[in-house]
Amino acid sequence: MTLVDERELQNEKEKNAKLFKLIIKIIIVLVIVVAVLLICRTIAKKRTFKCFVDDKQNTSVKDSIMYKDSKGKVYIENGKVFISIRELSNTLGYQFYNSEYKKKGEDKSKCQVQVDNIYTSYIAGSNKIYRAIITNPTDEEESNSNNSNNQDGFQEIEEAKNVEFEYFTVEDSIKYENDELYASIEAIQIGFDITIKYDGSNNSLTIQTLDYLEGKAKNARTDYAPSSEYSYKNKRLLKYGMTVVKDTQGNYGVASYTNTEKAGTYVASCKYSQLDFNEGTSTLATITNNDNKAGLLYLNIENQEVVKNITSEYQELREMTDGFNYFLVKQSGKYGIINENGNVIIPVIFDEIGIEEEDYSDITCKYILDGKYVPVKLNGKWGLYSIEGIKIIEPQYEEVGCNLAQNGDSVVIIPNIKDGITGIVFLYNREKAFYGLYNADTGERIAISLTEVFKKVENGEENYYINYIIDRITSKVHTINVRTEL
Repeated sequence: MTLVDERELQNEKEKNAKLFKLIIKIIIVLVIVVAVLLICRTIAKKRTFKCFVDDKQNTSVKDSIMYKDSKGKVYIENGKVFISIRELSNTLGYQFYNSEYKKKGEDKSKCQVQVDNIYTSYIAGSNKIYRAIITNPTDEEESNSNNSNNQDGFQEIEEAKNVEFEYFTVEDSIKYENDELYASIEAIQIGFDITIKYDGSNNSLTIQTLDYLEGKAKNARTDYAPSSEYSYKNKRLLKYGMTVVKDTQGNYGVASYTNTEKAGTYVASCKYSQLDFNEGTSTLATITNNDNKAGLLYLNIENQEVVKNITSEYQELREMTDGFNYFLVKQSGKYGIINENGNVIIPVIFDEIGIEEEDYSDITCKYILDGKYVPVKLNGKWGLYSIEGIKIIEPQYEEVGCNLAQNGDSVVIIPNIKDGITGIVFLYNREKAFYGLYNADTGERIAISLTEVFKKVENGEENYYINYIIDRITSKVHTINVRTEL
């Protein structure tokens, strides 16, 4: 081999070495580029909002469902996020209405969501939520519900006659922005009967409906009882990892389906013919199968356990207040009140106790008015007891409260009229439609011949008014402010 050939061979080797190094560099660059692209894709994927309903991604749900700050980022307050009530209603196919249940109209700062036969009301700036539960709806009420086809979901509904109420206080108030109402996860789970979680690390919202949770309970418990066998209210136990179960004799109880340590035990033993879960008070009203007596179980929702058991000798027992100090009882078609020790406070002799709650906008307990007074009905006439069991007004009046007010909100109680006096309204002459205003502590008459008693909120202040007859011949009526002119 000549010297020239050796040089050419050496040059060729050097060129190949350079080419190899170049290829290696290109491959390294490509790997880096691909890695960067994969990282960017992963980051972008994490940043892209995702919504999963019952473990299936719903691509139609946009991030507008989340409440955002001024920079367009998901707003997080003390680790909590807020969800658009209206958009979530559309996502889940629930009916959404403007205004709250007790108020009709098109007030966008209030709304109600219908799930099954339950209407949950949300009010901007308030951390109070209440649910109207229609019990045994009439055919007409079901028709009204089924015909609610307004495409925006904004319409009035007729109030049902058979209604029970539950009240909740949540930690965070409802937010109102650009005609949209946003609620915290806590408030959403109450009103929508779902579990819902937001994962900020991958910007995802995970929703599980009661039907989905029921499927999990069925797989976890062989003694699971299908929801078709009991009230919808009991189905809400599923949100808290519990389900209704049934033994081989057909007796009902409650058990955990999420806690493996409690797989072979019960939260409430299978010895009941009837269960009725009150989510607002975390209680189970029960009827025992051996003696048909009513009782009440207090639940610790987080620990999935019964913390207190109230038994009774009555056919029906119902908690009256969140404090659980008093209970409405029923025996042989008559009603009375007992305390938590079982002592009779108001004798079990009355045909009715309490008012029609849905008739009044500011009543939070139908049985105990203003935390002190108990309306009672005997032989078609209404009277008044104190919650201590003292008879204040003998049953003698046609109705309690002015529930047909035309000029403002209906009224049954007027607190602090003057000198600390609380007034209560009774209809004493049905033929003439005359109301009277009486001292709720003594029963003494304050004003009679009233054609209307009503309340108005004026400049942020509650004012109570009465219309009374000043000329019986001409039926001329005069209106006065109870607190300033009476």
